[in-house]
Order: sequence, then C-alpha cells, then structure tokens
Amino acid sequence: MNLATAGSELGGVRTIVGLLLTNVGSDMAAVGPMLDDIEQRTGTLPKILLADAGHAGHDSIRAAADRGVEALIPVPKQAKGGSYAASDEPIVQWRARMETEEARRLYRARAGLCELMNAHLRTHHGVDNFLVRGLAKVTCVALLAAITSNLMTHASTLLS
Repeated sequence: MNLATAGSELGGVRTIVGLLLTNVGSDMAAVGPMLDDIEQRTGTLPKILLADAGHAGHDSIRAAADRGVEALIPVPKQAKGGSYAASDEPIVQWRARMETEEARRLYRARAGLCELMNAHLRTHHGVDNFLVRGLAKVTCVALLAAITSNLMTHASTLLS
C-alpha cells in the first residue's frame, strides 16, 4: 500500500491525499499512478514528492519530472555507480539534486509525514490484515480507513 500524505515538514496536521494499492511486489512503477491519483483527488500535483528508494526507478523519476514534480528519492546504494545515459536529463538532475544538503534536509521530513500515517492506519484503523479478498475490495477498505483518518485529523476544524 502506498500513501501520499500532505503536510508540513515542521509537523502539524497531515492529510492523506492519495492511496495506491497493487498486487505488484515492487514500488518501482508506483510514482506515475500515484501522481495520477493525487491529481484526480486534489486537482493539483505536489511541487515535491518524497519517496523511499524503492521508488527510484528511472521511469518513475522521468514520470515526476515530465509533470513538473521534483522527486526527492534517494539514489539506491547499488545504483550509485550504475550505468545511465549522461544525456538523460531528468536522471542527471535527480542524482545531482539528491547530493545537495537541501534535498537531504527535506527528505528527512519523510518519516514524520509518510511513515507516521502508514503506522496510524495500521495501528489505529486496522489496515494491516484484511477480511476481504480482491484488490477492489481491499482498496475500498483502505480508502475508508484513509477517509476516517482524515476526518479524525481534521475534526476540530470541521466542527468549529
């Protein structure tokens, strides 16, 4: 399960703005579909996308760059000296960006923004083991949990 979470790197309210469930064992191709989901749900794309190294496929980096999204995804250790075309501009820019202190600083916010919401869904909303079968049904359960999480997170604002 992949979640897209919006919030501040300084903490505060976090909102689940995208959810992607697949039965594929790798996250390498998840960035493009997740950007589609975020855009469909919010009407806009994020300026910056924070994702773990499991999303660092070159196609994913290109998908983000083609849509004007700055991908902050660590370069996997085995790929540090890997081969890539020096003329592949989005990949060259991504690798250079990830060497900067600013990218490292922004990326550190990922744990508090993204992993916290994953942990809350699993711990507080039961999105760990599913009592339904099939991708469509599991997606419905996960979406209900995400909506519940967002409502609980924003309840004080919504009720005032």
